[in-house]
Amino acid sequence: MPSNDPIELRTDRQLLFDPLFLERQDGIDLVPQTPFQDPAPVLAADQPWEEAGIGAFNTVAYENGTFRMWYDAMAHEGDGPMHRALCHAESEDGVNWIKRRSGDIPFRGSTDNSIVARSCMGGATVFRDDHAPAEERYKLWTKYYATDEEKARGRGTGLWGLMSPDGLRWEFAEAGYPLWNGNAADSHSICSWDEDQGRYVGFVRIKERPEGRQRTCSVGIMFSDDFRTWTRARKIFEADKVDEDSPVPRLGWRPTVDFYTPGGMKVPGCRNAYVLLPTAYYHWEEDAFPSTIDVRLATSRDCINWWQHPAREPFLRLGPDGAPNSGMIYANPWLIPVGDELWLYYGGTGRDHREETRDPALSGVFRARFRRDGFVATQAGYGGGEFTTPLLSFSGSRLEVNMDGSAGGWLQVEIQDADGHPLATHRLDRCETMRGNSVSKVITWDGDADLSALKNRPVRLRFAMRSMKLYAFQFCA
Repeated sequence: MPSNDPIELRTDRQLLFDPLFLERQDGIDLVPQTPFQDPAPVLAADQPWEEAGIGAFNTVAYENGTFRMWYDAMAHEGDGPMHRALCHAESEDGVNWIKRRSGDIPFRGSTDNSIVARSCMGGATVFRDDHAPAEERYKLWTKYYATDEEKARGRGTGLWGLMSPDGLRWEFAEAGYPLWNGNAADSHSICSWDEDQGRYVGFVRIKERPEGRQRTCSVGIMFSDDFRTWTRARKIFEADKVDEDSPVPRLGWRPTVDFYTPGGMKVPGCRNAYVLLPTAYYHWEEDAFPSTIDVRLATSRDCINWWQHPAREPFLRLGPDGAPNSGMIYANPWLIPVGDELWLYYGGTGRDHREETRDPALSGVFRARFRRDGFVATQAGYGGGEFTTPLLSFSGSRLEVNMDGSAGGWLQVEIQDADGHPLATHRLDRCETMRGNSVSKVITWDGDADLSALKNRPVRLRFAMRSMKLYAFQFCA
């Protein structure tokens, strides 16, 4: 039975990236979209402190007209273990990057490098925290590998939080760390302040060993009010029966799919809209063959319950054989609005997960681009289709849609009362036929877009369309 309690939309943009608004539907499919992936990396290894390549775990943000990247540089310290450092680069256009020299942290006796945080970091995520005092404006989560000397002083290996006034000079948040609370600490843990929830949200990897099976990895979530004291990790996403029952040539290993990095982040500009971009690690034989990794997509309204399309197609795909993104790719935070697009950066490598040899030329940071809201399309084919929403209420004064009808597509919208009867002034036959491709097309009825008289009144929307991709709608102020 339809709910009698309307969904309160206010003036927020509503993504059609799950079945929430499809109370009744005919001829409509939810179709995951795929970004355009630039074939060449935007950041490649060309410095001594990157001699083992650019790592998988990077962060890109856009601040005051400048793109900032905190990237994962790998080198070898003599014949010893791998040395990983957090480095900094900047760009005016998000494509051409300058590796800024910090002058603070030495590498092989010289401070002429772009290193901004200590070595032995694995999986650092940086975020700007405008909720915090100026001296803690930037925060960082990372797996930190303590040296023997540090361990002797009481600093252990684990998931650490660091803070900075500028993203360049970092200090450990000693209280409450290192952090475990059920998370695996390694991989690319992602943390941010969530203004909708009024608390910090952290996405982590969980490792388990179910009885009779090899180790499995899944995605967990943690919460904190102060960035120092965290809840225990709660599992929110894992391989399911569709993954486990997928056909493979020769099965000698379980599970066939693990999720290594969580990739959880909020959709910018949308209240209560989250995406999970977890790395799916495929391994179904005893030697972990094929040992390759790509990026999935799941969506959520509350960051706890996730919807994933049953087709399980990758959101980001591997590059062509021999390319520096042909073996493993990892989605990096954050989603960056640029005009009518969202940009997403990701780390790539041409090797698989079993290979120990690291060729720096087979690594880099790549860029993917897609239209705003373009995660999933609510789509009608050439034969047409329609859907009706659950009961809604809004506080805006006009209805805008993000739609792509190309040459032959069209869309009309009807507004109905709580009982599903068309409002006389907003029937389907009075709606102007919407055509074209726009992220903000205004809907009108008899040439009038004003919906002020319907504010806070329970209504339903009926969308009728053909050859149309519909991504989002919004009752704008």
